[in-house]
Amino acid sequence: MENINLSQCFPFIEKELEEQIMSFGHFKSIPKGEYVVRQGSYLNFLPIILDGLIKMYAEEDEVEFLLYYIHPNHCCILSFNHLFSQEAVRFSAKTEEDTTVLCIPINKVKEWFVQYPSFTQIILKDFQRNYEDLLHTTKQVVCYKIEERLINYLNEKAKFQNCNMILMSHKEIAADLGTSREVVSRITKKLQAQNILVQHKRHIELTKGIYCQN
Repeated sequence: MENINLSQCFPFIEKELEEQIMSFGHFKSIPKGEYVVRQGSYLNFLPIILDGLIKMYAEEDEVEFLLYYIHPNHCCILSFNHLFSQEAVRFSAKTEEDTTVLCIPINKVKEWFVQYPSFTQIILKDFQRNYEDLLHTTKQVVCYKIEERLINYLNEKAKFQNCNMILMSHKEIAADLGTSREVVSRITKKLQAQNILVQHKRHIELTKGIYCQN
């Protein structure tokens, strides 16, 4: 990972801070489908996603609930809430594709947050971004029917992947939406009849929606 140029990821950071990060941080390559952190564990680092995609979700009574996604150059900002306490984390973070993570020790995060304005800016901007993502998720649950939520979810997935083929099972989609596989199957059949999507054996193809232009 020595060839990664942090100034390209964060062009506004101080040169001294870049040198500090390269000295005290370490890079970790995490394959698709593995945990960055698991609910109930304790964090000793702040992860920054350099490439790839991470899904943030919570679990309650063995039911998973999608919170939001972490994209490249973003912090896993919920972990920042745990940097100043000894509590176990109340979320899980799992890679959606092969991902490179920069792990910064907690003691250095605390130090740099005070010492470097650019580092403070990174943290606060991502905190605001992910707070807004949580508000969006809450609005989806409270204000929209499950059919509308499914359409929005599939379109967001397509935009993330830059592809209208969603390689997910109904069970995986249901877990993210906090519903059942049977409900997802019923709605996808309805949407297929409306020519919004096509249900293939191993994937869903979007034919209409925010992402699809034709």
